Amino acid sequence: MRQKPKPSVALPTAEASRLWNLYGFESSSDLVLEDLAMALGVVVLDDDLKSADAWLVRKGDNGIIRVSNTIAEAGRRRFAVAHELGHWSLHKSVTQMMSCTSADMLARYKASPPEMEANTFAAELLMPRHLFQPAMRQSRPTSQFVNELANQFGTTRTSTAYRIADVTEDYFALVMSKDGVIKWWQASEALKDLMWIEAGEAVPRYSVAAQFFNGEELPKKPEKIDLDDWISENKGLEAEYFYEDVIPMPSYGQVLSLLWLE
Repeated sequence: MRQKPKPSVALPTAEASRLWNLYGFESSSDLVLEDLAMALGVVVLDDDLKSADAWLVRKGDNGIIRVSNTIAEAGRRRFAVAHELGHWSLHKSVTQMMSCTSADMLARYKASPPEMEANTFAAELLMPRHLFQPAMRQSRPTSQFVNELANQFGTTRTSTAYRIADVTEDYFALVMSKDGVIKWWQASEALKDLMWIEAGEAVPRYSVAAQFFNGEELPKKPEKIDLDDWISENKGLEAEYFYEDVIPMPSYGQVLSLLWLE
């Protein structure tokens, strides 16, 4: 059986870093995506897209990124544009047209290598490690702190929490749940080989996420949750509990749980 090619992490990270250095960006406020796109030969337009967050059309050295005008969140729009710029910079030989959904923008495990590489590029472009990691070290990964980082870098709270998992050296995981069921999770490098959370199962009965789905008043600060309530397989963790804080997304029927050890 022919093996599926593995996505690169080094190449998209290096390309995003190259653009920061090439154009002399020093902070996130310097990064105006439409201006960067224009410098790369790409025009960004808002359009009435029915089945995608963004489209990229390439013709030689010029291109157009069309972004859905139904995207309400500025951070989500920025990620969509950065994602398409990743395709533009990395995948010249793959296709002349890319259509990307919101699911593609979060793709990690099951997506095609080009989608995963475009996400890696977008994360590094919007939240460059050399700025994000020092900022991240200033606090525990609470919902309030994720909100602060998202405002600082102009990103969504979900992509910001994902980025924390990417770059932190601490024990941290995020879990997205919808309608009372775990949809996906992501753990930091320090934690990912020590546990497993089963997607598709109901959120733990005594978790803060469960309080959200039960319509209860949410706690004002992180709560201690038994480790075994959240994980379905312990591969060597000796801690007894996680701290859990949540980012409610009631309009989507979702909640993002932030889990960490201290």
